[in-house]
Amino acid sequence: MIQTHNARPHRWLLLAGFLLILTAVQAHAQGCTQCLDSTRATPPAVQAAYRHAIYLLGGVGATLFLVGLYLLRREP
Repeated sequence: MIQTHNARPHRWLLLAGFLLILTAVQAHAQGCTQCLDSTRATPPAVQAAYRHAIYLLGGVGATLFLVGLYLLRREP
């Protein structure tokens, strides 16, 4: 069986991932107004804990997604 390696799809995936990261930066400031109002009513220490938890949950979700992609794309 002849295998050919074409790097072109990888470039498109890299470009798509980069564009998704850029759009996520703009979406960072958006949120529901109820959450914003209830968060503003809490002390600054709790607000900092919420921000830390959001980054932690986002990182865990992204890591699980990337590991899933790796497991699906690896050669058997």
